[in-house]
Amino acid sequence: MPYVVDAHSDMLNDLLARIQAGERDVLKNRWLPGMREGGINLRVTALYSDPVWLPEMALCRSLDMAAVLVEELDGCPEAVLCKSYGDILQAEQEDKIGFILGMEGAEPLGTDLHLLRIFYELGLRVLGLTHARRNALADGAPFFPVRSGRVGGLSHVGLAMVEKAQELGIVIDLSHLNEKGFWDVLDLARPPLIASHSNARAVHDHPRNLTDEQIRALADGGGVMGLNVDRFIVGGADLEKAYAHLDHLVKVGGEEHVGLGPDFCDYLLDLLSPVERAQVPEGGGLPVKDLEGDRDMARIAGDLGKRGYKPRTIELILGRNFRQIFKEVWGD
Repeated sequence: MPYVVDAHSDMLNDLLARIQAGERDVLKNRWLPGMREGGINLRVTALYSDPVWLPEMALCRSLDMAAVLVEELDGCPEAVLCKSYGDILQAEQEDKIGFILGMEGAEPLGTDLHLLRIFYELGLRVLGLTHARRNALADGAPFFPVRSGRVGGLSHVGLAMVEKAQELGIVIDLSHLNEKGFWDVLDLARPPLIASHSNARAVHDHPRNLTDEQIRALADGGGVMGLNVDRFIVGGADLEKAYAHLDHLVKVGGEEHVGLGPDFCDYLLDLLSPVERAQVPEGGGLPVKDLEGDRDMARIAGDLGKRGYKPRTIELILGRNFRQIFKEVWGD
């Protein structure tokens, strides 16, 4: 079986909500069976705060999510939190599902570099600077046009946070950054970098997707970008359109620089208030047909084979490329 890495998941929001509602063993009973069936070996699971928690409650919210992950893993001998490349190797040898703690939008950190070190000690190993909005570090790429002043790139705090993250050994994730921020990070940060769940703008013209120039630049620095199957980002609901993005990423960036970051998050729509739900763009949060959750990940290898991809290329895309990034940034 090929090694499969899911480079972006928002499952911690679901995990926390269910545990707060009184459920127990949510990871073991709700999440691990589907991941096993889909063949997922390693998952980056993000600390993400919905707008209702911002800004004051973002830190508390993220700490709660990190805490429930640790507590749930205590009751799951078949899963483990990975803080090093050695942990990834050991999880594979012991046939355990590995989890990597990431952050999507650095609002929990505010402008405090010291907090980044605390989250690192908790296991944070991937840092996405923004979501779709502006914060103290940079401007995000909005899902749809919003009224705003002039957009910018990295702030001085954003630059300092990137430098501190790289000093600690945290992978920098460019997904959701606007173009100015993207190029600032590429100019100022040490490669390799990732865009965990970003598609090709040439296939669907949306600010969340990468231009060919961005794809080439990320690949030239040894980085990896992950296919996102959110139909709003894909630009359609059919699986063929999603694979068109993957084909383009491989064509422009090369087979060693493409992976999977499906961003399955339809389950999060049930957690939104009516006001928040109204702010979700049409199709946002909904996966493409026939690739709708963890279990469906098992079909990707066969689908890519039918599209003419060679076995080595399939292995790289399914997980080896992202795994190599973790090895390079974290060391052996």
